[in-house]
Amino acid sequence: MHNSVQPGLPAGRDGAASRKSPGQHWSGSPNANNSNNAWIVDFNNGNSNNNNRDNNNAVRLVRGGE
Repeated sequence: MHNSVQPGLPAGRDGAASRKSPGQHWSGSPNANNSNNAWIVDFNNGNSNNNNRDNNNAVRLVRGGE
């Protein structure tokens, strides 16, 4: 029997910070058709688009799962 423990968020990190940063965030994926652009995700409406890398957009850190 395999017992897998999923760690929770560190103390004081209930996800509230991520709810306070809506708007466009860089995805980390470059646009294959235009090396000056990268993909963004808009957390206000769920849309994705590509944007010039010179533009100011937020980043959102996520932890990968197993």
